[in-house]
Amino acid sequence: MANSIILKSLLETIKWLLIWLTVAGLVLGVLSQGLIFDTSDGLDILLILALLMFQHRLKFDEHNNQIDVNCAAYFFKKKIFTFNHRTIDTNTIKTISCQDNKAISVIDINYTSADGKLRTYTFRCFKQSKQAQLVVNKLSTVERVYTAKREEAEAEKTNSATVNKFSKIFPQNTILGNAEAKNNIPILRCALPLPNSKKNLVHFIVFCFALLTLFIAFSSQNWKPSFAFLIITYASYYFARIIICNKYYFIKTAPLSSIIIDDDELYLPALLFTDKTPRTLTKQDIISIEAKWNYDHDSVEGSIGRTSKRSHLISLVFNTTKGQSIPLSHWSVDSKTLVFSLLKYKYPVSLDRTSQMVYPFKLHVGLFVFLFILIILVMSLPKIIST
Repeated sequence: MANSIILKSLLETIKWLLIWLTVAGLVLGVLSQGLIFDTSDGLDILLILALLMFQHRLKFDEHNNQIDVNCAAYFFKKKIFTFNHRTIDTNTIKTISCQDNKAISVIDINYTSADGKLRTYTFRCFKQSKQAQLVVNKLSTVERVYTAKREEAEAEKTNSATVNKFSKIFPQNTILGNAEAKNNIPILRCALPLPNSKKNLVHFIVFCFALLTLFIAFSSQNWKPSFAFLIITYASYYFARIIICNKYYFIKTAPLSSIIIDDDELYLPALLFTDKTPRTLTKQDIISIEAKWNYDHDSVEGSIGRTSKRSHLISLVFNTTKGQSIPLSHWSVDSKTLVFSLLKYKYPVSLDRTSQMVYPFKLHVGLFVFLFILIILVMSLPKIIST
């Protein structure tokens, strides 16, 4: 073990949250009902045992020059079942990097597989930034570090996009630059940014639904309708947002909601500007078109613990001599087709990678779990008080 570094995955860290929540449920049951066990309590105990056996870890074996990733079940340190196993020879690694996002470290490994294909493996861990960085430092040879720094310096010199550069980042959407440019790109009004003047109204609607959910949880003492209203509360934000944005961005005097592109002029609809006035721009009128993008890690279907990186455009802003547009999110427009078409027509576009999440609602899952736990506690409180 002296020549090994072991990292526990974020998934393994989360299991302890589930374990403690299940234990808390058992304790609350004992406090409210006494030492009376039923089928659900037995299932909870089995769940705790299963979670205790689960391990998902990355092991860097410096002596054997390899990385082992194991997702398996162990009983007294003896492996009894393997969900997924991967071995990466350090000599096949092309690049390796580590990004720290608050307490979560993300290790990206680009390597050549046994079949000769270039593959990417991503491993996430919680509050192990020093160990993660140590693995990266040991595997980053001088040549790799020099290459990475040189490429980073070149990237900082210019962020101007070309068709070839865009096609390398988004190969699945541009057919390596051979796709056809489109002249008319429609905009979905309901997916545009929520205006600041309307945010309080949306928050008030969600707050009312949240109070209703807590009232039902307290009065019914039944988790099923409580859980259903919790989902409705969560969805109420999006429904209210859709209705308000769809109405706010409909401009009677200029109802067209499409971007029209040709060789000489670019038409931007009125809904993109705060003064609600459309613009017809020449290339000389455009200061810059800022496109921000980032990767999103998607699970590989049918394989536990494997992820693939997929690039996404997050926002697009037109800076012109006639005003700056509001940000266009990838929800509101076919952003990849739009940027590709702009590049085909030789409009100036800059591509900047950002740390912003592609799907921010993933963060809402934690809030969703917290609210569900709160409902369980509210439902259990009268039973505890009565005892």
